[in-house]
Amino acid sequence: MPAVDVQVLPALTREDPLFGLIYYVLGGWFIGGSSVLLLEGILIAQVSNYFTWYQKDSLRLKLMVAVLFILTILKSIQSFAITWINSVLYMRDPAGTIALNKAWYQIVNIPLGAGIALYVQSYYTYRLYKLSGRWFYVVPLIAVMILGFVAAVITASVIAKSGKSSDWFAIHLSSAFATDVLITLASVFFLLQAREKALSQTKGLISGLIKGCCQTALPVTIATLMELICSRIGGKSLKPQASNSIILVLLECVPIIYANCMLYILNTRRSLRSTDGSSNGANHHTNTISSGNANRSRGRWKSATAVELGSLGGVQVHTEVDHGASSPADFIDFDSKHPRVM
Repeated sequence: MPAVDVQVLPALTREDPLFGLIYYVLGGWFIGGSSVLLLEGILIAQVSNYFTWYQKDSLRLKLMVAVLFILTILKSIQSFAITWINSVLYMRDPAGTIALNKAWYQIVNIPLGAGIALYVQSYYTYRLYKLSGRWFYVVPLIAVMILGFVAAVITASVIAKSGKSSDWFAIHLSSAFATDVLITLASVFFLLQAREKALSQTKGLISGLIKGCCQTALPVTIATLMELICSRIGGKSLKPQASNSIILVLLECVPIIYANCMLYILNTRRSLRSTDGSSNGANHHTNTISSGNANRSRGRWKSATAVELGSLGGVQVHTEVDHGASSPADFIDFDSKHPRVM
């Protein structure tokens, strides 16, 4: 057969009229979809570890993890579908892909991501309620969370009708950012209060809980803030530009980051329990039983006992409480079926 002379087309340059569309829009979808598959792989490992390590967790929590995993699978499928349609099925018409931003599988992108974020934030809010013991601390958070989700739905509706974004998108991002920050600050505040009244051998354990709380909040908080800043830079028009490309990537990744953070804080209970057991040893049980006698001999307390603060993630925490003073907030071990130890 005669040799076929194949000419290689030159690489895309900024002078090309389709540069912005291919580089920022299709490139953003491609990077976002690839990142979602990577993060979903990490999540699969975390979910597998969870069901292996925590078989004694309550059925409610297991179902919560299972539902979250299904939601992220749907999100991953949607992300892959967008990338495949834009970059493969319509590869001969890159300019035509701009009209696909009104297609249903792209319209549901923002509400689906907001739904996953709301799901995870609801879990954190419930933990905060159990930590604080006061419902009025979480009611404002719930209102902000609902506002953020409604704003995401309205944003999708506006894009479907006009092909442009709206100020509701900024409201959605601001609500998500504010919720993450407030939940983290409130949780750290109550944990610090608990640490002040905890036995010396459990203060390190509570410090580990504080560290884990901050670690899980940091990734999504930074990502949401970046998304908010880029949305203000890009404006309402969905023009092919760098800021909107970053938004596309983060819209894909942030929901899976939320899910990974939730599974991370659930799975760290194993290491926290291990650390607590190795540091306390057999003295922990002895000190708990004899705390009343020790306190009477010191003469500092009228009467004292070892009272369980409970658990943030199934880790038992004890504290000495003066019966003449107000008790600290009660942590309830709602993540597992283990009974409370008094």
